[in-house]
Amino acid sequence: MESQTINAAEFRDAQQQQWDKASTGWKKHSDFIDRSARQISERLVELAGVKPGSRVLDVAAGYGEPTLTAARVAGPEGKVVSSDISEGMLAYGRERAAAEGLDNIDFVQSAAVALDFPEGSFDAAVSRWGIIFDPDGEGAAAKVRSLLEPGSRMAIASWGPPDRVPFLAVAVKTVVERLGVAPPPPGTPGPMSRPTPETIGGLLEGGGFSDVEVEEAEVTFEMASAEEYTTFVREIAPPVTAMMAGHPENAQAETWEAITAAAAAYAGADGKVAMTNLVLLASGSA
Repeated sequence: MESQTINAAEFRDAQQQQWDKASTGWKKHSDFIDRSARQISERLVELAGVKPGSRVLDVAAGYGEPTLTAARVAGPEGKVVSSDISEGMLAYGRERAAAEGLDNIDFVQSAAVALDFPEGSFDAAVSRWGIIFDPDGEGAAAKVRSLLEPGSRMAIASWGPPDRVPFLAVAVKTVVERLGVAPPPPGTPGPMSRPTPETIGGLLEGGGFSDVEVEEAEVTFEMASAEEYTTFVREIAPPVTAMMAGHPENAQAETWEAITAAAAAYAGADGKVAMTNLVLLASGSA
């Protein structure tokens, strides 16, 4: 993939800064995201075979999902390690866990490839729209596989292709058209870098997982207005804001206005915007 030419260390450093900044937006919108995507977290936990007493690793867990979902299932006899490169996102994950009284979670700041645990430390692993951001996804998957008990399963999620993921595509397409920014080359690490069953399944297979299966699901984001959509994307989606970086402030402001106008195409008579998005879930055995 073209993403192999990326300097992995520099890419992760940039992502860490972007996600630290975005952590305030995820805190603001977390209830909305949880409601909209709860079924994805629950299905990932199910596909990974998490049960009471499980030792679970969540890779690139962000603000703590599917971490919290897995912790509820694993129960007091189980343990979840929630890992991410962004301390800002992890800090909010800690807040969420404390508020819910979940004390079976350890939060660890680390890239997946740098996780430092003995082999066989876990018997399930999950990653919701997380590992797909790693510049070496297959290497990250291989590292996770080495930490799993043989036969354990990992379950991960990716967004589908742009034409099936309007909540991201509307904004990205508008930025490309308004600012003349080239879209990320195919395979560039990010939310839609693994948009097909072959590419998302291939991430696990490339990491040495076997019996890989891929299924489809949907997430619908329903917002009060097109303006609310724009605020949501602006505050939680670093890949979109990064595309605008370096352009004059007035050009960026005009682009956000154009994004709002484009989102209005998804509004009903009452002005509410609803966008249904394709999610791919892949799972495999260590």
